[in-house]
Amino acid sequence: MKKKAGSVQVNIRLFIRQLIKMGFQQILLPAVYRLFASGPIRRGSVLLADAHHSRRPFSMLALRRELKRHPSLKVTELYWDTAECGPLENLRHMLHFMKLYAQAENVVICDNFLPVASCNRRKGTRVIQLWHACGALKKFGYDTTEDIPAFYKGEVAKNWDLVTVSAPLSRPHFASAMHVPVSCVVPTGVSRTDLYYRKDFNETCRRQFFKECPEAKGKTVVLWAPTFRGNPGQAQTAGLEAVQRAAKALEKTHYFIIRLHPHAQHHTAGTNCSIPTERLLPAADVLITDYSSVLFDAMIYRMPLVLFVPDLSDYEDKRGFYTDLRKVPAHFAGNEEELTALLSDKEKLTAGVGSAYTQFFEENMSACDGHATDRIIRYLTGETPFPEA
Repeated sequence: MKKKAGSVQVNIRLFIRQLIKMGFQQILLPAVYRLFASGPIRRGSVLLADAHHSRRPFSMLALRRELKRHPSLKVTELYWDTAECGPLENLRHMLHFMKLYAQAENVVICDNFLPVASCNRRKGTRVIQLWHACGALKKFGYDTTEDIPAFYKGEVAKNWDLVTVSAPLSRPHFASAMHVPVSCVVPTGVSRTDLYYRKDFNETCRRQFFKECPEAKGKTVVLWAPTFRGNPGQAQTAGLEAVQRAAKALEKTHYFIIRLHPHAQHHTAGTNCSIPTERLLPAADVLITDYSSVLFDAMIYRMPLVLFVPDLSDYEDKRGFYTDLRKVPAHFAGNEEELTALLSDKEKLTAGVGSAYTQFFEENMSACDGHATDRIIRYLTGETPFPEA
């Protein structure tokens, strides 16, 4: 009974927060935008913005680095984490964004970002959505009931002119999930994956990992990076205790890194490494995940994949998939015993990285070739015209 009452309280708080956000989005923010939109657009301006990180997010790193080579493009950055800011601070950041947005020629985001959708964008401003995930595995956005509350009014992806994806195969799924025309979803590749092809990035990540985790040297480094369950405001994790027991059973030969999804970390203790997942991939030997798009990133490293899916039937019923999970070139485990046995069989794990693995990668990641950022930059410089909706 107490658990149910607590859940009701959380739902009420979530509902109230959403109402407040909608009030800001539909009344206050458009008024601020109209006020500053009376001024001219700043030609060559590029506004990088995100409300999920207090500093430049990983999805922006490769693009920001490349923008330094184009002095004609004037970059402004604005980042804040709504989960860590109080109401007044969040409001201050949103109002600042609307002022910049009203006069920007180019706006770049990498996640859902409601201020962009709060008004009718003026002609002459373009919005690029980098998104933060490759491929299209589990359903998301408007294709599931878990991401966007039913009572939310408005279009989350309003004003997006270009959505970058990892391969042509993802285009119809992103268009459906985001309620954008399929013509706006372009397989440029995902900018942040360019870093995975850089020798300096990989070497730096490995040095950082083994400096912070020297006990991992000489062992098989196993990265467990699951997605979350439920909606982002009440995110949970499945299988944590089983993975912890498997780590204990294999501790002499394997070093386990547990990195819960950022949404789940707010509700569940278990993450045992402070290094972000994307910086752990260069140091890992094996990836364990479930329904997370991180598996596509790991495939760039030709890393053996294990899908630990103790709640597969339930997850499929509640959320569902774009891709048949059984077509993923991975080994499957449904419980602790199967997981431990798989990880103990190095030869079997390695054998999974074969022709089927290569074909799946090409189908889902063909545009992530280390040059995605160059293709995206061409839209900002005007070399490539934006797609017509």
